[in-house]
Amino acid sequence: MPRTSDASLLNQEPYVKYRNIGMKFGDTEVMKGINFDILSGEKVAMIGPSGSGKTTLARMLMTLEKPTEGTIEIGGKLLWHRRANGKLVDANLKHLRQVRGQIGMVFQQYNLFPHMTILRNVMEAQVHVLGLTKKEAEDRARKILKKVGLEHKCDAYPAQLSGGQQQRVAMARAVVMKPKIMLFDEVTSALDPELVGEVLEVIREIAEEDEMAMLLITHEMAFARDIADRVVFMADGQIIEQGPPEQIFNYPQHQRTKNFLSRFSTEFH
Repeated sequence: MPRTSDASLLNQEPYVKYRNIGMKFGDTEVMKGINFDILSGEKVAMIGPSGSGKTTLARMLMTLEKPTEGTIEIGGKLLWHRRANGKLVDANLKHLRQVRGQIGMVFQQYNLFPHMTILRNVMEAQVHVLGLTKKEAEDRARKILKKVGLEHKCDAYPAQLSGGQQQRVAMARAVVMKPKIMLFDEVTSALDPELVGEVLEVIREIAEEDEMAMLLITHEMAFARDIADRVVFMADGQIIEQGPPEQIFNYPQHQRTKNFLSRFSTEFH
């Protein structure tokens, strides 16, 4: 796929900034000194072993987990903090919701409302969060459901859909909110192997057609190589190395990266 042009990313102020992020669970330090940026429109694939901290970074951006150290900025605004009298203080719920409104996330589990039709699932947040009329929300919902190939399932309920179809609805529900950045957290890991391809294809189409930034946490190495502007390898709560897909997959610099990728060598060579 055509990647974001290098020229458009040069000298650009990062849209997302993680600065000196640390995370502790009790007395156990699982992350320390993370500095990481995402540019507007940039597609970033994050790879690494399970438990390395990838999902935690995404959940921090969605305000589902609070870092114990450091700051996060989105679009020039602090997420977990605000400035008061020249000092950083914890942000209130209103501030968190306002800044988080620029972010969409698709999880491993679909989290659809089982008692609502597919159309209602995609409409609901548009009405209650964006303040659209039901007619406006329905028009946008039908359009995005057509884009993900599910316009014929508008009146169905989640339990009547396959796992792959439910995940595509979850993506439609997130994309229709027009976030500035979309987070995809291992969205194919709960799917049967034969359904993985249809979900990855929808992500690919969204990436090609939409200018939003993306952070894709994935174990699909060939997909990461094809879709990303930049690949980040994370292990043991640290960013070990990052760079263009060609560099990370063909010429990794760190032994930890080489060891991890050796398990997937047949997938992208």
